[in-house]
Amino acid sequence: MRRLNRKKTLSLVKELDAFPKIPDSYVETSASGGTVSLIAFTTMALLTIMEFSVYQDTWMKYEYEVDKDFSSKLRINIDITVAMKCQCEYTFATASLSTH
Repeated sequence: MRRLNRKKTLSLVKELDAFPKIPDSYVETSASGGTVSLIAFTTMALLTIMEFSVYQDTWMKYEYEVDKDFSSKLRINIDITVAMKCQCEYTFATASLSTH
């Protein structure tokens, strides 16, 4: 593979623009627009800092406890798919749990 020299690579990068520039005649700057931009930037910066601080201060607390209720039952349903031809499939055993 041929390597591009530095000037060609730099010119290719300059030509690649995901957001093409609009003409200056379409842009109008104003003090109110600048103020809104500064308020939006400040708000986003504060939210980012606050979220990061909450992330840093969060701790996971695990609590384990033995279940002391022996009268309750845990229902477990098992769904099994067997990859066999239909002629070879047989049900060997059926297990069921009683409710008493």
